[in-house]
Amino acid sequence: MKKNNDNTNYTIRLLPACLCLLASQQVQAKSQFPVCTVPQHFGVEQITDNPAKDAIYMEADQGLINRTGVSSLVGNIIIQQNDLSLNAQKASIDGTNNRVVAKGKIVLSTKNVKLDSDAINYQLDSQTGELNNVRYQLKKSTTNGRSDKIIQTNGTQLELQGATYTTCPPSANGWHIAADNIKLDQDKQQGTAKNVTFKVGNTPIFYFPWLSFSLNNQRKSGFLSPSFQISEQSGWSVATPYYFNLAPEYDATLTPSYLSKRGLKIDGEFRYSSKQHQGIWEYEILPRDKASDGNQRDYFKINHSSKLSDSIRLNVKSEGVSDKKYFDDFGKSLSSSSTSALERRIEVVKVGKNWHFSAASIDYQTLDATDSSYSKLPELKFNYTPKLFPNDIKLTLDVELSNFDKDNAPTGQRFDLSLNVSKKFGDDAWYFKPSVGLRHTYYNLKNNPTGNTHSRSLPTLSLDAGLFFDRPFDDGKLTQTLEPRLFYTYTPFRDQHRLPVFDTAKTDFSTSTQLFSENRYTGKDRIGDTNNLTFALSSRIQDRKTGRELLHASVGQILYFEDRKVTLPDETIQTHAQSEFAFELSTNINEYTRLSTSTFWEPKTQQWTATETQLNYKDDKNRIANLSYRTLSDELEQASLSFATPLDKSWSIVGRIDHDLKNGRNLETLAGVEYQNCCWKARFVGRKYLTSDNNTYDDAVFLQFELKGLGNLGNKASNFLEDKIYGYEK
Repeated sequence: MKKNNDNTNYTIRLLPACLCLLASQQVQAKSQFPVCTVPQHFGVEQITDNPAKDAIYMEADQGLINRTGVSSLVGNIIIQQNDLSLNAQKASIDGTNNRVVAKGKIVLSTKNVKLDSDAINYQLDSQTGELNNVRYQLKKSTTNGRSDKIIQTNGTQLELQGATYTTCPPSANGWHIAADNIKLDQDKQQGTAKNVTFKVGNTPIFYFPWLSFSLNNQRKSGFLSPSFQISEQSGWSVATPYYFNLAPEYDATLTPSYLSKRGLKIDGEFRYSSKQHQGIWEYEILPRDKASDGNQRDYFKINHSSKLSDSIRLNVKSEGVSDKKYFDDFGKSLSSSSTSALERRIEVVKVGKNWHFSAASIDYQTLDATDSSYSKLPELKFNYTPKLFPNDIKLTLDVELSNFDKDNAPTGQRFDLSLNVSKKFGDDAWYFKPSVGLRHTYYNLKNNPTGNTHSRSLPTLSLDAGLFFDRPFDDGKLTQTLEPRLFYTYTPFRDQHRLPVFDTAKTDFSTSTQLFSENRYTGKDRIGDTNNLTFALSSRIQDRKTGRELLHASVGQILYFEDRKVTLPDETIQTHAQSEFAFELSTNINEYTRLSTSTFWEPKTQQWTATETQLNYKDDKNRIANLSYRTLSDELEQASLSFATPLDKSWSIVGRIDHDLKNGRNLETLAGVEYQNCCWKARFVGRKYLTSDNNTYDDAVFLQFELKGLGNLGNKASNFLEDKIYGYEK
C-alpha cells in the first residue's frame, strides 16, 4: 500500500515473515591473518536496493496504519529511508515527524555505523535519537564496542555513555578502553573520551582522565604512547610524548622523560612543510645530569630548506652537543657513539639554465681531538655545463673560491678553476671518448711554513674506449654481453709539497675502486701525476623479455708506466707497476637470493688484500637472512649475520651480530622477539654494542607495544630493526 501526504512518501507492505527475509549477499574483503578483517555483512534486512530519495519504506507481519498519526507495526519489521535501515519486532512511527520508537531486538544501520539495541527513539530524517544497551560497529573500520546509551546528534556523530572502544573483533578481547563518555565524529575522523581506563583483556593497565584519538590514524594533538628503555649508561627510563597538531603544514612533539641514573630529560621536535619552507628542528636537554656532576647536557639539530624563488634555495644544516661525551652517553649504537665531528652549514643555491652557483659557510664541532677539520668561511662554487655545444662537444667549467680557517694551522684562500672538454664517438656496438682537462689553483695563505702565495696549473688527458658484444642463448630467452674497456689517463708531475692540505685525502684503491678515476686524491690540494692504462672486462646475463639483470661479473687492473711522485705528508712515493686485480660479481641465485661480492688480489704477493661479500635472502613468507664478510689487508676482518623470520602466524624472531674476527670479539649484538595478532603487536629487543673507547660495551633494552587502530606503546624498536636488518619492514 502506498500513501502520499504533504511531505512524506510511504510504501507499506504487510507480508508473512518467511517472505520478508531479504538476505544481502556481499563478498567479504580479503585479508591475511593477523590483520583484523573489516566486517562486510552486517545482517541488516532491506526492502529495496534502490530506494527513492527521502521515501520511507515499511514492512512487517502486522500493522495498524494511521495516515495522520502514529502507525504501529509488529513482527519482522523493516523500516528503510535512503541509506538507513531499521529492523525490529515491535515499533511505532509518527507520521507527523517520522520518529520511530521501538523495543526488543533492534538493528539500526546507516552509511557509517551499525547499532544493535533493545530500545530506540529515533528521528529518521535527521538520523538523530537515543538508543539503550547498544553494541556498535563502525563500517569500513574494525572499530566496535558497547554502550549503556548512545545519543546520535546527526548522521555522523555519536555520543556513547558508559561505553567501550576497541579495534579488536569481539571474539579476540585483546584490548579496549572503557570510559564514562566517548564521542565519535565520522566527519572529522576523531574521537574523545573521558574517565578512561585502558584494559588488556579485563585487566586495567592505565587510567586517563581524558583521551583523544583518531579513527583513521590522521594527525591529532594529544599524548602519544609512553616509551620504556633500560641501558647501562642511563638506567631505566620512561618517556611520555605529547604531540601538537598545530596546523596542516607544521607540528611539534615534546617528550619529557625520566632517567633513573641521570634525572629529567626533555626532547623537542618541530616539523614543517610548505611550498616555500620545509625542515625539522630537534633539541634535547638535561638541565642537571646526576651522572655528570649536575652539569647541563644538550643537543640540537637543524635541517631546513627554503625556496626563495623559482631558482634560489636556502639550505641550513646544523648539529651540536654540549660536550664531547654526549653520544657516548646517549647514542644508541656504535656508529652514533663514534661520531667524530658535527657539521654546521648554511648555503644559498642559485640554479640557471646551464649553470649552478652556491655560496656556503661551513663549520664543524670537533668531538675527536685527533680529527680536526677546516672551516670554510665562505665557500663559493660555480658550475657551467651547456647542454648544446657545436659538434656534440661537452664542456664543463667548475670554479671554487674558499676561505679556510683553523686554529694553529695554515689558513687562507684557495681559488680553483677546472675546465674539461670531451666528445663521445660511437654507436650501440662501440664508443671512444677523448677528454682534455685543465686545472688551475691559486693560494693566498697565512702562517704557511712553505710560503703564503702558491699557484699550480696542470692539464689532464684521458681516453676511454669500449666495445659491446652480445649473444642470445637458452632458446633466445637470455642475452649474454661481453664488454671490454680501456681507459688511459695522463697528468704530468708537478711538485706540490709546498701546498697546504685543507680538504684532501688519498682514496684507498681497495675500498673504492679507482679503475676509471683521473685523480687518486679527493679534494683539490693534490693532483696526482698519472700515466696509467686500465683494462677491464665485464659480462652480463639479462632476461630478454623483462630486461632484468641476472648476473654481472667484471675484472680490471691498472698498469702504471711511471712512478707516482706526488704525495701527501707522511706518504711515500708509489713505485709498483701494476695495481691489484679488482673483481666484482653480483647474481640472483634464485627468486629470493642475491649474492654480491667485490674482492682485490695482489699479483706480487699473490694474496687477497680486500674482500666484501654479501648474501641476501627474502622470500614471500617474509623470511629474511643476510650474511656479509669483509676484510681489508691486515687491518680488519669482520662478519655480520642478520635475520628476521616468523615462527608461526603470530610469533617471529629477529637478530643481528657483528663480529670482529681479527680480535675475536663482538662489535654489536641484537636479538628480539615479536608477537602479533589481529589487534595488537609487541616487540622486545635487546642490544649490546662497543662504545667509542673501543673497550667497553653498553647494553640497552627496547619494548614496543602497538595497539592496532589506537597507537604505539614503547619506543620505536622497529626503526632500529629497519636500520640493522636489510629487508626488514615494520
